[in-house]
Amino acid sequence: MTIWEKMRTALRDFNILIRGVTADSLRTVPPKKSTFWETLEPAATGGNLALLAATEEVNLPYDVRYQLEVCISQGCFDEVNLEADFLRTLTDLSNTRKRNRNRAKDLLTYVAESGGPGAEDGPNLYPKRFYDPMALFADRNAVRYYPELGIPSHCVWIRKVVVTPSTIYLSTPNPEPSNRVLRRYAQYSDRFLRVQFMDELVKGRIFSSPKSEQQNALFNRVFRTLANGIEIAGRHFEFLAFGNSQFRENGAYFFSPTHHINCDQIREWMGDVTHIRVVAKYAARLGQCFSTTRPLTDSPISQSIAEIEDITRNNWCFTDGVGKISPQLAEYVAKPLRLTRKRVPSAFQFRLGGSKGLLVVWPDLTFNQVSLRPSQQKFRSKSTLLEIIQPSRFSVATLNRQTITILSSLGVPDSAFLELQRSQLIDYDKAMEDPATAMRLLSRFVDQNGITTTVAQMISDGFMRAREPFFMCILQVWRAWSLRLLREKARIVVENGAFVFGCVDETRTLRGYHELDPPRSQEHPQIFLQVPRPGAPPDDPNSYMVVTGLCVVGRNPSLHPGDIRVVEAVDVPALHHLCDVVVFPANGDRDIPSMCSGGDLDGDDFFVIWEHTLIPPERNHPPMIHEPMQPVELDRDVQPSDLISFFVTYMKNDTLSTIAHCHLAQADRLEGGPKNPLCIELAQLHSNAVDYPKSGQPAHLKETLRPKEYPHFMEKPGRSYHSWKVLGQLYDVVKKVEFHPNYNSAFDERILRRFVLTDDMLRKARIIKAQHDRALRQIMNQRELGTEFEVWSTFVLTKPRVGNDYKMQETMGPIIANHRERFRNACIRVAGSREPKVLYPFIAAAYHVTWEAVQVAIREAQGRLTVGQPMPFISFPWVFEQELGRIANLDQNYQLDSFPELRVGAFMCEGEDEEDYERLLGLGVFAPTLEEVSDDGECVEGKTSPFPPQLAQPEEELLVLDEVETGMDVLEKMMSEELGIGDTVNPHRTHPQGDYEDIVVLDELETGMDALENLMNG
Repeated sequence: MTIWEKMRTALRDFNILIRGVTADSLRTVPPKKSTFWETLEPAATGGNLALLAATEEVNLPYDVRYQLEVCISQGCFDEVNLEADFLRTLTDLSNTRKRNRNRAKDLLTYVAESGGPGAEDGPNLYPKRFYDPMALFADRNAVRYYPELGIPSHCVWIRKVVVTPSTIYLSTPNPEPSNRVLRRYAQYSDRFLRVQFMDELVKGRIFSSPKSEQQNALFNRVFRTLANGIEIAGRHFEFLAFGNSQFRENGAYFFSPTHHINCDQIREWMGDVTHIRVVAKYAARLGQCFSTTRPLTDSPISQSIAEIEDITRNNWCFTDGVGKISPQLAEYVAKPLRLTRKRVPSAFQFRLGGSKGLLVVWPDLTFNQVSLRPSQQKFRSKSTLLEIIQPSRFSVATLNRQTITILSSLGVPDSAFLELQRSQLIDYDKAMEDPATAMRLLSRFVDQNGITTTVAQMISDGFMRAREPFFMCILQVWRAWSLRLLREKARIVVENGAFVFGCVDETRTLRGYHELDPPRSQEHPQIFLQVPRPGAPPDDPNSYMVVTGLCVVGRNPSLHPGDIRVVEAVDVPALHHLCDVVVFPANGDRDIPSMCSGGDLDGDDFFVIWEHTLIPPERNHPPMIHEPMQPVELDRDVQPSDLISFFVTYMKNDTLSTIAHCHLAQADRLEGGPKNPLCIELAQLHSNAVDYPKSGQPAHLKETLRPKEYPHFMEKPGRSYHSWKVLGQLYDVVKKVEFHPNYNSAFDERILRRFVLTDDMLRKARIIKAQHDRALRQIMNQRELGTEFEVWSTFVLTKPRVGNDYKMQETMGPIIANHRERFRNACIRVAGSREPKVLYPFIAAAYHVTWEAVQVAIREAQGRLTVGQPMPFISFPWVFEQELGRIANLDQNYQLDSFPELRVGAFMCEGEDEEDYERLLGLGVFAPTLEEVSDDGECVEGKTSPFPPQLAQPEEELLVLDEVETGMDVLEKMMSEELGIGDTVNPHRTHPQGDYEDIVVLDELETGMDALENLMNG
C-alpha cells in the first residue's frame, strides 16, 4: 500500500472528504528545521561570539520585530518559510525609513491585516498563510501600504495579547482611550501590554470551576504567565496591575522595565496604598488609575478642593461617593467632551488623585471649587489632575428578565408586559417604512450612546425618504438588535422611564424613607427627576420636563423583591438646575440607593419608571439587609505576588453569572418566584459574589441551590421545560431576525450632484477612505464584529466571547467616538479648513468615492449582489453625519446636471502613486496627534496634548540608533548576557532560562547623542 493510500484510508476513517487529490499530485518533502530564531537571535544559541562573527547580522527594531511576531502568532507566516534572506531584506527596508515611516513595519502590518495572499488554485488549508514571504517585497500593495493616521490626543496606541491554554495571539497596535498611567508614562507607551486570558478561541471565556480540579492546569498556566512574565520581540514584560473592568474580563496590564523605570516604581507613583492590607481592596484601588479618563488640561483655572462631611444616619451613608463642583468649572470640564446637547451636564463621573465617584453641579460653589467627601477619598496619590470618565446623560429605561420577574412577583399583571411588547413589535416593523414612526421611536428610545438621536436627525434630514443605503442599513441593524435583545433578554423599552446617574439632595428638601409600623401607613419617599421631553430636539434649551407622580426605581441587576422601590417624584424649584440625574433624599432612616441592590452614588446608574401600568400594588416589600463577608487582612504589606494569586483565585472561583442564572431559573420554577426562601438565599449569595472583587471572599454556590432543569427561554443545553410564566410568554412571541446589508438602493443625489469635485480632491478622499476602512476593519477584527454598521451604531448583533451585551455597547461607545474624531480631524486637515465652503466639498468627495467603490463592486458582480458577498465599506463619509444632512438640504442649485460619471480607472489606481503619501504627510494627517483645525486651517491655539506626543504607531525613541548597529550595541548585548530571567511565556518557542535578550538601554538614556540627533533632525 502506497503512502497516499494509507493516508486516504486514515482520513476516510475520520469522515474527512478528499477532493481533487491523487497519488500523482502527492509528493513528499524532506523534513526541514527552521533556523528562524537562530538568525533573529544569534545570542540565544551561539552566544555573543556568534553575534560578533555574523557577517550580515539581523537587527530589527522592536516595533518591526513585534509586528513580525504578530504575523507569526496569527498564522500569516510559518517559521519554516522565513529564511535569513527575508529577515535581512526586512532589516534593510527598516533602515531606509523616511520621515518616521518604517516600510518594514508597514509591510508586516499589511500581512497581518490583508487576510491572506488571495485565492489560489485548489483547496488551501491555511488561507491566511503567506508561503513565499520574499514575494511580498515585489508585491505593489504590500510595499506601498501606508502607515496609520495620527490619533486624537486623548488616545494611545495599545498592544494587546491574548493568552490561551495552547498559544498566544499578538495584535497590531490599536488606538484606545487613555488612562492616567498610560498618560504619565507616554514615553514608554510601547512597553505596555494589555494581556487577556481566554480559553481556546472557539470556546471564549475561561469559566470558573470552584470545586473541580479539571481545569487546574489551565489556571496554573495563567499563574505562571503572571508570575514569570511574557517575552515578546526580545523584551521581557512583567505583570503590572489590572483595571477593575479588566479584572472582570480576566485581563491585566504588563510592562517591560528599563534600567530607569520598573513596575514597582510605576505602582508606587500610582498612589500610597500601603495602609491597605486586604489584597482585593488593594487591587481595586490600584485599578482606579486604569479607568479610561480625559484629564482637564486646557482649562485656564485649576480646581480648588475642599472637604465636606458625609451625611450619615443609623450607620447608613446618604452621600456615599458623591461630591460637588461649581458651575464655572463644570463648563470648562464639559467643553472638550463635545456633547450633543448644548447645556452643561449636571454631573460627572471622575477620578482625582485617589478620589473617585460623582461630582454634581451646585450653584453654591463658585469659580473653581470642588467639594469632596471622605467616602470619595480612597488613597493618597501624586496625580492632581481632574479626570473625567463620563458626564451625566439621559437614556431610556428598559426592562429585563430580572426586573420583570421582580415586578411580576410584586403584583404587576402579565398583560402589562405583553401589551408593551406587542406595541413595540408593531412599531419596529412599521418603522422600516414610515419615517414618522421611525422618528418617534428613535427620538424616544434613546440608547446610552445617543446613537438613536443621531439616526432620528438623519431621518429629519431626508435620508429615509431617499432610501440612502447606509442609513437604511443602520435602521435595519437597529431593529435587528432591538428584536434580538427583546427575545433573548426581554429588553422592553419603557418610554415613560429614564436610565440615569443617582445623586443626593444637598438642600435636604425631599422626604426620605422611614420605617413605620404598619408599613401601609408610610408615605412614599420622594425623588426629583428632570429629563428631556419625548421627541424634543437635543439643542432646545427648553426641552426638559420635571417628572411627577409615583415611580419605581432600581438598579441592574435586581434579584431581591425589595431591590425595586416605589417612590414619589416631586417638583422642587431649588433642584431645577439638575437634569439627567435622579436626586435622592438626604433625609430618612435609610438611604434609597442602598436599598436598590446595594447601590451607592459613586456613578451607579438607576432606572426610574413612571409608566402607571408598571407600578406594583405591593409597594413596601422589606429591602434586603446586605451582610457583607468579612475580608481577610494580611499581617504584612501586600506584595505583587499576592495580586497575582488573587487574580487566578478569582478566575477559578467567580460564580456571579452562574448564581444569576440559577436565580432566574428557580424564580421561574418555584412557588412565590423571587420571594421563595431559596431565591432569597440566592439573592444574598449574588450580593456576596458582586462584592468578591473588593472583599476577596468568594460566594460558594451549594448544589441544593442549582436547578435540575432550566426554562426554555434561557436556551440552555440539557434538560429544559417550556415555561408558561410571563418570561416564557414574552420569549415565544418574538422571532429571530437576521440582518443582511442591502447595497442596491441609490446613493443620495442631493450630495452627489451638489458640487463639482476636482480630481485632486477625489484622490485625497480615496486615500483617507482607505485609511478609514483599514482602521474600521481593525476594530471589527479585534471585537469580532460582522459588519461596519454594528461598529458605527454600537448595536452589536453577536454575543461577545467575554462580557455581556450591555457591556459591549458601553465599551463600543468611546471606541467609535474616537474613531470618528480621528478621521474628522484628518479630513478637516486635508480640506484645509472647517469653513463650510471649504469643508463641504471635501465631505461630498468622501461620499462620492464611497459611491464610486460600491458601483465598481456592483459592476464586477454584473449587477447581481448576493447575501454575504464582500462589499466595500460605506461608512467613511458618515463621520460627518450632521454635515451630510446640511449638504443635502442646502438652499442652492446643484452644480451637476446629473449623476457624476463613474470613473473605474481612477478608482482602481488607488494607492499606486508614492507621491500620495508625501502630499498627505505634508498636510499633517500622519502627525502624532490630530488636533482641532481652525477656520484658516491652523491648529487651534491652546489645544495641546495632555501628555507627550506619540507617533502614529509607537517607534523606538532614538531613530538614529535603531538604524545603525554600533559597537555600543554589541557591547550592550554582551553586558545583558549576565541578566537572567526566569521561565517566561514566549509566543513561539521556549528560551533557556536566563538566555533572553534584554531591552535596549540606549533607547531610554538621556545623553549628548540626543542633542546631536535633535540638531541633525532640525
